[in-house]
Amino acid sequence: MAQYSISEAARLLGIHRATLHRWIDKRVVPEPITQEIAGSQIRYWTDEGFAKLKQYKAQEYRKKPRRKAKRQASKGS
Repeated sequence: MAQYSISEAARLLGIHRATLHRWIDKRVVPEPITQEIAGSQIRYWTDEGFAKLKQYKAQEYRKKPRRKAKRQASKGS
């Protein structure tokens, strides 16, 4: 069973770590598993959790925000 850290998951998804942290804070994706190893907190997703991240990104994430079309000023007068 693979384990994906926040940095690794963000890199594989093609998003910034801050975006992934924002999704976790908003609770739109599952929180990573937290494990303490040698006094350090390690956070990671399993294959199942990572699949949910990929699914959320595919359904909800747009790389660039949509912009309203600019109106062209009429020339003349």
